[in-house]
Amino acid sequence: SGSAAALVAPAPPAPQPAAAASDDDNSSSGTASAGSTGIPSDPEELSDKTVVLEQRLRRARAAYGREDERTLDAVFKLLDALVAQYRLNRMDEVFDEFMPVCEKVRGKWWLKCIQSKAFCSFKQYRFRDALALFKEQERLMGPSAPLCENIGHVCSSLGDYDEAERYFVMATRMLPEGVQHAKNSGGVYLGLGLLRDRLGRTREALPVLYQSLEMYKASCYATGKYVETSLVAKAHMSVGHAHEHVGELAQAEENMRAAVGVFERTVGPTSPLLAGALAALGKVRKAQGQLADAAKHLGHALRLEVGKDAFHARTVWEILEDLKSIHDEEFRARSTGASYTQEEVRAAYAGYAPAVLQARARVGSLGLAASDPDTVSVLRKSMGEMLLLAGHTEPALEELREAMAMFKAFTHMDCSSLVSSCETLVGIGLSRLAAGFEARRNEAAAAGRAQKGGTGGAAAAAGAPEAASGYDADDDGGRFVEVGGGKAD
Repeated sequence: SGSAAALVAPAPPAPQPAAAASDDDNSSSGTASAGSTGIPSDPEELSDKTVVLEQRLRRARAAYGREDERTLDAVFKLLDALVAQYRLNRMDEVFDEFMPVCEKVRGKWWLKCIQSKAFCSFKQYRFRDALALFKEQERLMGPSAPLCENIGHVCSSLGDYDEAERYFVMATRMLPEGVQHAKNSGGVYLGLGLLRDRLGRTREALPVLYQSLEMYKASCYATGKYVETSLVAKAHMSVGHAHEHVGELAQAEENMRAAVGVFERTVGPTSPLLAGALAALGKVRKAQGQLADAAKHLGHALRLEVGKDAFHARTVWEILEDLKSIHDEEFRARSTGASYTQEEVRAAYAGYAPAVLQARARVGSLGLAASDPDTVSVLRKSMGEMLLLAGHTEPALEELREAMAMFKAFTHMDCSSLVSSCETLVGIGLSRLAAGFEARRNEAAAAGRAQKGGTGGAAAAAGAPEAASGYDADDDGGRFVEVGGGKAD
């Protein structure tokens, strides 16, 4: 596992909310309040609203053409709804059609398009693309508090902490006062707190992050009544991570559980935001020694993570490794007092198999082996191990062989230990297939003897092979190779 971790590039910090790029305030102006966008906060209402907005766009396009203001207004209302649901693939489709149109008509529509595309890129972990777009927006319209905050968050995610701090400080100087602007203030303070945490100054970061959380809570009253938003959950997550970084796991758990509840209420049970919160909570519970609870949260996170538009191979790999570590620890603890069977191991992992198979399909369909071979190689190995443990031997062997071929092709680091591990696992898988094949052969022979009753004589009673059983010992389709030494061909 150490070699695998070395092969995978360090994960970039997860995208953090900017005041204008949040899931509750995605208006193209970048300054609207939570209630002014017309985007419902309830996830079911938002889904229904999106259907209506799609229909409205189709009608406007047909009636007025792509360049008409009524059509473009429908485009950006739809984009606001899509980004709130992290429907990023659909957003890309809309941009493919309308970004050239907006560039042609220019004016406010080009500014709206730049900002909306930047939000989408930010949530797809395409931070450099997002930065270029926000910088273009700054060139065209000058700095503002929300825009400086957005640029600060992107620079922080890219590891350019000096530039991030410069933009966050600029944002603080332009922040308006009043509860109606608490959301913008919360975003800036969140950015400053995260920056200090990433620089290892977590004790300094915590008061700033708590201040951001209180500002976001205050912003829920901006319209005169309490309207809960996912920004509160995001602030809870940042506070929770900071407590985790200084070893205060009880406070980390408390904040992460609060975040999970808010996400479930505000963005729904299938949101990528919920997936990230569940994975983080699972890791904290693992560190607390609560393995069953940790596995529950991480398994839930895995099922959500493999289905999201912005599929992130490293995140999936990390969850799989955490789950394997948890169950390894569980079985090691049991082995000191009681043995466990292969069926028990299979039962422990079987629930993850559908998600792993879905991840396997996503890796193939997205062509990730070409764009990120290092991460995909170790992800394939982990998927192969999980499928092998879950009893899905044939797809497990396919993944392990793919991983082994990738490791052998790498020249930038020594992957011999990973190749050796894959060879061992492939050998186990082939032995399991051969054992299953032998068991089926014996069952077929026994069925043949039973069908004959007592007419087979001494040979049948002794279990000698019977031609009538229909089994041909050479008819294996060439699928199996000799596993005498435990090493696959």
